[in-house]
Amino acid sequence: MTDAPLSLYFDIPKGEHVDLEVVARSAIEWVAIIKDIGAAVAPGVDFDVELIQTEEGSLWLSNAVKALKTGDRKALGAIVSAVLAFFAMGPALHLQADSGNKILEFLGHKDFAEISDKDKQDIADRVVKAMQETDVLARQHNLVQEAKRDERVKAIGIDRSPRQGGPQVIIRRQDFDSYALPAPTKVHPSEKKTEVQTSVRVKILRASLKEGDLKPRWKFGEGESTWSADIEDSEFVEALNAQQTGLPLAVGQLMVVDVAIDRKMIDGAWEEANRRIVRVIHPSVERRQRSLDLGR
Repeated sequence: MTDAPLSLYFDIPKGEHVDLEVVARSAIEWVAIIKDIGAAVAPGVDFDVELIQTEEGSLWLSNAVKALKTGDRKALGAIVSAVLAFFAMGPALHLQADSGNKILEFLGHKDFAEISDKDKQDIADRVVKAMQETDVLARQHNLVQEAKRDERVKAIGIDRSPRQGGPQVIIRRQDFDSYALPAPTKVHPSEKKTEVQTSVRVKILRASLKEGDLKPRWKFGEGESTWSADIEDSEFVEALNAQQTGLPLAVGQLMVVDVAIDRKMIDGAWEEANRRIVRVIHPSVERRQRSLDLGR
């Protein structure tokens, strides 16, 4: 898949025509929303949003989210799913604690059956992050308000491709005012950042695994340095519990891991806050299914 369809819909009475300026301004906000969410869901992935065609019967703007590099194409479906889920949440007058749960509920629909539960959680987390750290909510507000300017627009909607009976996600005119309040002020992400180091060779200095412990914290040696980290590779932990890794929990055992290093800005300098083992490369364990490769 080198591109993935995604369409914006305007519900217009038969025989009527929508104001071209309204469509144009709405389309600008629409493309910006896709790019903001795409940057959060699949950071580092290069893509364009192309206009394929318009469809009559109300108005459909059929777009394609197109990968610019072959290696990026796996993330396209995740970007489309994230945009659909974002609009399906309804108006976000404030950042609700259950925003992520609402996204997961929408992604539970059979149309998203090809996405693993782990990747659905990842998509939900990244959409919430986009809501917190980008202008995506303000752009949604602007899109709806542009559509509201033309009284002939009875609803707007989002779907992958045009379909008879209307789109999967729809916002009706009587609900436009719910989007009228200014979007929440975004939280600037400059106070925190995460660095990921891949294929790090480490030596176990201290390890234990208590029954029911899903994120054990071990101590490692890396060259001359020592540090502790939570093991967040759930499939590795499951294999440990089932004694299927061939790895003794012994001092001196060598491992190869991907490490996420969380940092905070303290007094103008980045200070390390935590380390997490996000994937164990060696010893290898059986994996249930491949990830969507959303990027980090």
